Amino acid sequence: MHPPTARPELWPLALAICALGLGGCGGGAPLLHPAHVLSPGKVTVGAGLSGRPVLAALPGAPGTAEAPVEQALQDLAIAPAVAPWLGARVGIAGSNEAGLTYSGRAVRLDGRHAFTLTKSVTLSTGLGGELILARSGTEGGLAGGTGGGLDVPLLLGWRSTGELYSGWIGPRAGISWVRGSMASSDPAATKPLSLAGQHVRVGMVAGLRLGFRHVHVALEVGGDWHTVSGSLGDTDVSFDQFSLTPAGALVVGF
Repeated sequence: MHPPTARPELWPLALAICALGLGGCGGGAPLLHPAHVLSPGKVTVGAGLSGRPVLAALPGAPGTAEAPVEQALQDLAIAPAVAPWLGARVGIAGSNEAGLTYSGRAVRLDGRHAFTLTKSVTLSTGLGGELILARSGTEGGLAGGTGGGLDVPLLLGWRSTGELYSGWIGPRAGISWVRGSMASSDPAATKPLSLAGQHVRVGMVAGLRLGFRHVHVALEVGGDWHTVSGSLGDTDVSFDQFSLTPAGALVVGF
């Protein structure tokens, strides 16, 4: 008798369990899909990890009223951390595709359309809607928060014959609104203060997918410029930030 072998379609589930154990309440929301859309009725599922380090210090000086508000807004809106990535996509007739992604702190639902430029080159554009999940326990003293937003990716991609490998690159822009609460620094205060913010981001994304038949490995890196503004009580803040979002996943198609 031969020993049992691992079934490829179960690998994303195993990775998902590991990723959920490692992930925190942050991280970016990588695409991890090529510019080409799936054939009608074809489905892919994948699991992996993403990260989002920020590369600049916040402007508020330690000890000022602005510093904890900036930190809380950065944690809620940009969410620098390492997180799991879980995604599923389905091809729809008419060169369309829909996807659902979980990225550690948010759920994203998107749809897109592809324009065939040549036999191997495609341009795709779409619209994604994001629901930011409640978060708590951040450095800035955030007691909890929610939010939502939209993003628009535009991808130019190329793939080889037989889809052994494919690459994509393009701009991606988005806007989101977040709300939360923070404990007041006033000892006499009995209620937390309301935190509200707006987050605009513009960046580029580039990726590569390698594999054979139904199993592929996808790698992607994104760079984003963030503009965040918001308020906590009478304290108004605004700041700019730059982040990178490296990510990787194992993707299986059916």
